[in-house]
Amino acid sequence: MNTSRQKCRARETGIVHRVLAGLPAGALLTPFSPTAGADSDFQHRVLFSPSNSQLKAEARGRVMIYDGLDNAEIERAFDEQFNRIENMLFVRTRSTEPDGEFSYEDDGCD
Repeated sequence: MNTSRQKCRARETGIVHRVLAGLPAGALLTPFSPTAGADSDFQHRVLFSPSNSQLKAEARGRVMIYDGLDNAEIERAFDEQFNRIENMLFVRTRSTEPDGEFSYEDDGCD
């Protein structure tokens, strides 16, 4: 005989399995290496020329994490894409030093 407690546990287990099943697919959609040309191009396209589906996803609350962009690119995004700022998160922001070298700002994310 199924009690309400057993039904609740079965439902929770189903939710956990659906979430865990979705993790590999989500990992495949996330850009990992900002220094690779293709990933950087993808980030720039999403940031400066978002598709209709990207804009719809942002309207539903999706936040895009941009990794390793230059300070100048971020300032440009703030100017050109101001209405989308709440859907942007920038990590490992790259700064150009006076000697031409690059440094990454410590954002506290590990």
